Amino acid sequence: MPAPAPHTEAAIASVRRQSPGRRTVVALRGELDLHSAGRLEPRLLPLLERGGGELVLDLAAVTFCDSSGVDLFLRLNGRCAADASVVLQGIPRQPSRVIRLLGADRALRCEFERTA
Repeated sequence: MPAPAPHTEAAIASVRRQSPGRRTVVALRGELDLHSAGRLEPRLLPLLERGGGELVLDLAAVTFCDSSGVDLFLRLNGRCAADASVVLQGIPRQPSRVIRLLGADRALRCEFERTA
């Protein structure tokens, strides 16, 4: 029997600021669960634009997301100013199932990974 894959806690892989549209793109990687969502939140909050703009969370390298991760996305969006928002992009298959199941795709702008 093969050994289970090691747990890879979610982390920030990179942060890029794009001034013209006031976008901050944050690439996340690993597994987003209760433990890692709580550790990521204080690192993501300062990235929310005070005067509008978008916080784009690139989830292409997120291998797992549970309801705690989705709750983190919704909390971040709730902390945005009226003219700001959180955008999820590159959402892979497993996280997309959870996001859709919980209805977060109706509250957040989501750009799902294309499947063949």
